[in-house]
Amino acid sequence: MRIWSIGVGLCISLCLLQGADYPLKAIAKELGESKQAQKPSIIPQSKKLLESTSGIINYQQQAPKEFITKFKKKENLIIRIFGDSHIAGDFISHRLRGLLFKNHSIGFVYPLYPHYHQNIALKYESNNFEILNSRLHELDEYPMGGVVAKPVELPAHITLTPQTQFTQEEILSKIIFKAPNKEKAIIIEDAKNQRFIINAKRPFIWQILSLKLHYPITIRALNEKVLFGGFFIYEQQGVNNIVENLGINGARSDIWLKWDKPLLKQQMSLLPADLVVLCYGSNDALYDNFNESIFLKNYSEFIDLIRQSNPQASILLISPPPVVQKVSPKKRKKAVYKKTKNASAVKAAIAKLAKQKQTMLFDLEDFINQSGGKKKWEEANLAKADVHLLPNGYKLVADKLYYELNKLKQ
Repeated sequence: MRIWSIGVGLCISLCLLQGADYPLKAIAKELGESKQAQKPSIIPQSKKLLESTSGIINYQQQAPKEFITKFKKKENLIIRIFGDSHIAGDFISHRLRGLLFKNHSIGFVYPLYPHYHQNIALKYESNNFEILNSRLHELDEYPMGGVVAKPVELPAHITLTPQTQFTQEEILSKIIFKAPNKEKAIIIEDAKNQRFIINAKRPFIWQILSLKLHYPITIRALNEKVLFGGFFIYEQQGVNNIVENLGINGARSDIWLKWDKPLLKQQMSLLPADLVVLCYGSNDALYDNFNESIFLKNYSEFIDLIRQSNPQASILLISPPPVVQKVSPKKRKKAVYKKTKNASAVKAAIAKLAKQKQTMLFDLEDFINQSGGKKKWEEANLAKADVHLLPNGYKLVADKLYYELNKLKQ
C-alpha cells in the first residue's frame, strides 16, 4: 500500500508541535470581514499558517484522479459532509462553497433545520411543523441525514428560497416524503404558478418525487401524518457544483444506524458524491464508556455503505478538535474545562480507521495545536472554551482543507 502524506514534511518539529506564533487575531478579523466579499479567497494573513502546519494524510491505495481533476477544475464537483455540531452550523461547508465555486447548486438539504443548524445557501420559511432528528426522537425509518419534518396541525407549509444563483432557471427538485394513504398528500407551488397535487403511490413508504420547478417554492401538507425527509435541489443539465452539510448536534459516529439503509443508499446514488467527508468523534469522546472495537465496527460499516453507494468517491475522515468538558469550578469564578478521558483514544481510533479503510485523514486537533493552541484560538475568538469553534475558526479550518486538497496530486 502506498501512502501519500500531504503537508507533513519538516513541519513536525518540537517548535511546531508546541504551537508557532501566528497572528491569529488578525486572521480572525480578516475572516470576519471576508463575509462581505462576493468571492472569498484564502487571506494573506493565514498563508504561512496553512503552509507550515501538517495537513491531510492519504491512505488510499490509488490517488483519487477523478476527484483531483474535478477539484482542480472546480466544476461538476459534489462534496457531501456528514458530521456533528462542527458541521451542523454550515460554516465549514459554506466557506468551501465560496472558495470553490462562483455559482453552485444546493444538493441535498434537510426538510427543516433544527435549532443551531442551518444551510446558509437556502432560506426557509415554515408554519406548523415540528422537527424530528435521529439523535433525539424515535422513528422507525429516518432518511439520509436523520432529520424529518412533521405537521403539528393544518394548514402547514414550507417555503424554500435559494440564496444562490443557478445557471438554469428550471431546477430539478426531488422531494422525499411519506404519507399514510394514497389520498392527496401535498401541494407544491412554484414561482411560475405551477401547481402540483401529489398523492403517495404506496402508504407508509418513503418515496422520492421528481419535479422541475422555478424557485422559490412552497410545499403544503394536506394530511397531518405526512412526513418530509428532505429535498434535492440541483440542475438536471449543465454544471452542478455542490457542498452539502448533513450535521446533527450531539451526533456520534453510529448515528447512521438509525437511518433507513436502503433509502440511504438510494439517496446517495441519486446524486453521487466525489468526496465524502466524515466529521465524527467529539461526542464519542464525551462518554466514559468508549469502546474502541464497537466504535471501529460501526464507523467502518458506514464507510462500507458509502462505498457501495458511491464507489468512485474519495473519503476524508476529520478527527475532532480538542475535546474538553466543563468540570466543577469549586471556588473558582470562571468555569474550568479539561480534556475528556477518552479524547486521545477516539483520536487514535480514527487514525487507525483511516489506515484500515484506506481513506484520507485530517487531524483537526493537531492543526489547532500547531497553529497556536486552543487557548490562543479562544483569545482570538476562533474557538469557544468548550469543544466548539466559533464561525471564523470554522472558516479557517475550511481554508486549511481547501489548501490541502489543492495539493493532492494524481
